[in-house]
Amino acid sequence: MPSLFVRLFLLVLCVCTGHSWAAAAQGDTPIFLDDRTPAWQVNTDILAWIDEGSHATIDFVAGNTVKFKPTSALSRFQLNRYDTLWIKLRIAQKSPALVPWTLNIPMPPLDHVVLYQADGSGAWKLQRAGDMHAQSDWHRRGMYADFDLDLKGQAPRDIYLQIRNFKPVSIPIRLATAPQREQQRQLELLSLALVLGALLALAALSLLRFAEHRKAIDGWASLFALLIVVTIGQVAGIMNTFVWSGIPEFGNYASSVMPVVAVGCTLLFVRSVFGLAVHFRWFDRFLSTVGWGTVVSVLSFGVMDRYLADRVSGLILIFTTLVAVTATMLSWRGGSTMGRWLTFALLPQFLGQLYLFAEAAGLVPVIWEMRYLTSLAVALAVPVLLYGLSQLTHDRKELVVRANHLPTQDALTGLLTKEVFQTHLDDAVARAIETREPVALVMVRVINHAHIQRDYGDTTAEQCLLRAVVKLQRILRDVDPAGRVGTAQFGLLMEGVTTRQALSERMVKLIASGLIPLPGLVPEVTLHFQAACVLLHENPVPAVRVLDDLRELLSGISSQTRRPIRFLEALPTEASELHSQSTST
Repeated sequence: MPSLFVRLFLLVLCVCTGHSWAAAAQGDTPIFLDDRTPAWQVNTDILAWIDEGSHATIDFVAGNTVKFKPTSALSRFQLNRYDTLWIKLRIAQKSPALVPWTLNIPMPPLDHVVLYQADGSGAWKLQRAGDMHAQSDWHRRGMYADFDLDLKGQAPRDIYLQIRNFKPVSIPIRLATAPQREQQRQLELLSLALVLGALLALAALSLLRFAEHRKAIDGWASLFALLIVVTIGQVAGIMNTFVWSGIPEFGNYASSVMPVVAVGCTLLFVRSVFGLAVHFRWFDRFLSTVGWGTVVSVLSFGVMDRYLADRVSGLILIFTTLVAVTATMLSWRGGSTMGRWLTFALLPQFLGQLYLFAEAAGLVPVIWEMRYLTSLAVALAVPVLLYGLSQLTHDRKELVVRANHLPTQDALTGLLTKEVFQTHLDDAVARAIETREPVALVMVRVINHAHIQRDYGDTTAEQCLLRAVVKLQRILRDVDPAGRVGTAQFGLLMEGVTTRQALSERMVKLIASGLIPLPGLVPEVTLHFQAACVLLHENPVPAVRVLDDLRELLSGISSQTRRPIRFLEALPTEASELHSQSTST
């Protein structure tokens, strides 16, 4: 009977502890490197141990007295500023290596990382990286920890990683051959350079707009784009590598502070662009309060424990981004097209920040790439914001320009007034006479304008005139003057037109386009054009009467004619009196 109880006890013990034994065996299994697989990420169990109080040395850790526990490679380790994480990796090569191998941890905000390798004589070689160290102390200058592996022979070798960080973190470990790692590094730098370069170009464009229009919002837009450049560069490790590499204390805190400032300024910029105060006055004031409060909240890093301040900042980031998305959705609901596009741009940023916060709380699996995807989402919001601002600035500038040109432009169509067009005509006739420069003059008439006005009203008639101007612009170059010389009559000066055939082809396109029904009008309305033309270099009619001659030519064209294009013919010349007398004698 006792033997039965012993057997049952052993069976239960095996069932309860069998998983731990298997995990231990799996965690202690060597990681085999093969040159045929030049790059990969460790996804098997690793051996890990947290040194509470950070008292252990490498000799103590490697002396088989530490009880490492098998852990998933992407587990979230509950670190704080007092503890140290030790990771043990047993690495072997399947065959003699033809190229050296490297190990990297693609997490720029890690505080302290050291790789320990035995040199074969009982001493330890170490390679250091981390935000708490100046780049001059790193084994290899870069955006994140990057180490060289010293592997000799095919026997398994133990290497140790010593990691410190002020908050819980997951440790993605990637292994790659030296050539493959160099290719990865170049690709990463190129990708970041493209993103940051595009944002810098947008910042420069906003600065040029500020220099041209002298609008304060354009200057703030340039500073906003620069802020996003600095923030993405900080998250990716660029700023710590190249800008403040000699002051690691600043770079260490900047990784926590810059995203908060960037999100707060994004909300303030959204508020400035969309101007929700018209329909949502209380919400507009709320946006201002939340935006400035987010920016000021970074002062918590100076008065609170950094881990607690980081958690508070994470909540503020999510809340502020949610408020920004709500603002853009309200603008979208109010009919703004830019509100729709900006909602789509901010939504991935909000989801990314929500996932990172849930990941920090241990609620979702660790995806270390999410940090980079969220940064990309932040970058994508910048061109949408600046484009929306440029559209608003363009519309306002267009109104100002049009107001300034009221003395020279027709108020309805935007074309030149009759007097200003006459000035251009005088110059064109003079050039045609003096230099024989090819210039064509055309007077176009909308013959059914009176019918449209009588049947559909003045508003529809004005819309038809505007559509007629659009069709006229399609056959003109930007440098060709066009003016309104009558109620439904337009004068066109076309430089460089040498033959009647070339001019007729343009007029045929105009007349054909007028027969396309105007969109939005029921019943369908078309425009019937007639054109009177003259080539000034062939028939240099004086400028003071050429418009009257063309108007007279148009008045003689029937509305039912099949020849809506007519040319002004030169008047036949009479023989002089002296020539007549000599002929009679």
